[in-house]
Amino acid sequence: MDTDADQILDLIAKEGLVDRATLTPDTKIAELNIPSLEMINILFAFEDRFGVDVDPSEIQHAKTMGDIIDVVLAHVRAPKSP
Repeated sequence: MDTDADQILDLIAKEGLVDRATLTPDTKIAELNIPSLEMINILFAFEDRFGVDVDPSEIQHAKTMGDIIDVVLAHVRAPKSP
């Protein structure tokens, strides 16, 4: 599966209970008021949907949706261990 930013934003909208129309790579995370529990659910959803394990520490300093997209895509595109 070829993962792109739109798929990641779609998942964040669904799991974070946020209107998808408000999400772009430039959207500031702080403006969304996503509760920390929902952020954990989003991380689990990344694992389920894209097969990647994103540690919460990897996104704790993220400021925008683009920052999160970059982290997820880095995991998705990383070479898989045999």
